[in-house]
Amino acid sequence: NNNNNNSDLLSNEFLPFSNEISNEYFSGEQEEDGDHEWDLLIFTQQWPVTTCYHWREEDSTHACLLPDKKEFWTIHGVWPTKLGHMGPSFCNKTADFDLDQLDKIMTNLKTYWPTIDGEQKLGHFWAHEWLKHGTCAASLAQLDNELKYFTQGLEWREKFLMSNILGNAGIHPDSNNTVVALQNALVKSLGKNPSIHCIYDNKRDVSYLEEIRICLTKQFELTDCDGVPGDAVPIDYPGGTVITNCHISKPIHYPSNVPPLLREQEKKWEFPVVNTYKLLQFLMWFTL
Repeated sequence: NNNNNNSDLLSNEFLPFSNEISNEYFSGEQEEDGDHEWDLLIFTQQWPVTTCYHWREEDSTHACLLPDKKEFWTIHGVWPTKLGHMGPSFCNKTADFDLDQLDKIMTNLKTYWPTIDGEQKLGHFWAHEWLKHGTCAASLAQLDNELKYFTQGLEWREKFLMSNILGNAGIHPDSNNTVVALQNALVKSLGKNPSIHCIYDNKRDVSYLEEIRICLTKQFELTDCDGVPGDAVPIDYPGGTVITNCHISKPIHYPSNVPPLLREQEKKWEFPVVNTYKLLQFLMWFTL
């Protein structure tokens, strides 16, 4: 029932932030039955400004490494996925990650598949992606080592450049758009249903565009993301179906800059009233 799906999305308002980034695609480790079969690949591009905002609001000391260019999407991952089932993941628990294997593409990885987390050591993010997802993708000969896996991700970013796909539809940073407008822009370019992901900040009552995921077959052909598990659900609208965790009825902000920390503003603006009020509450309780 799509109405129920929509209600589920709206219930996310009760969380400070609602998204998947903290558990990076699926929180589960390897599935219990040890089945490493998968149906399609999810290629995910993230909007770094939103990624940074989420992390920084969770931890105000969190440093972000953002691209120099304003309109610049980066790669989050290439994730083998079974329809209707989470995973697989960590398909080879004896695998190692060898950063030296990526020497030939290191410059491009730093630019197009960077860690946004300024606290992480070089290679930490890539090691996670390879060990969790790459070891499962390696069942394909085209992706059976680190260099092939990460090179393919870089090639897909060039082929499916999200800034161009959205920009060609007049959608640029510093704008507010409905999820249907984003969907129409993506389907016009790709011809297939993507999965559109947001984070929701209930302090600001704003949804921020976070990630756009596209799906490919084992033959590397675009396919619909219908049936992919996760926090996104299919919602029908007059022109089709959008797969999203974003609010269907509220505008989604595509930010160009990381919003200022709210807690800093709260300290400045709320201290005279709120703290005095809390003090009075305490004194009333203390004297009861």
